Amino acid sequence: MTTIRIFRTEGHITAVSVEGHAGYAEEGSDIVCAAVSSLTQGALLGVRKVAGIDAESRVSEGRLTFRLPEYNEKSDAILETMRLALRDVMEGYRRYIRMED
Repeated sequence: MTTIRIFRTEGHITAVSVEGHAGYAEEGSDIVCAAVSSLTQGALLGVRKVAGIDAESRVSEGRLTFRLPEYNEKSDAILETMRLALRDVMEGYRRYIRMED
């Protein structure tokens, strides 16, 4: 199961942690893991390149974490969109994703 944790400061998303493999299919063919990875890594890229925030991140096997030292309107929009998209994926694959927000 993949566990997604979203952390807030004063109502703004300021950190995200994703751990575990979904287990929907074999590694390399798992569409649930691919969706979660694409959404979270795309959001991190957007925070850095579009919102201009140098987010600290760590990536390892089955894990991605990132933390924002600050936030702005662009990072809020990017991360709230990520959260909504992850919730949408979770609705279709509840046995494979748990989200704490």
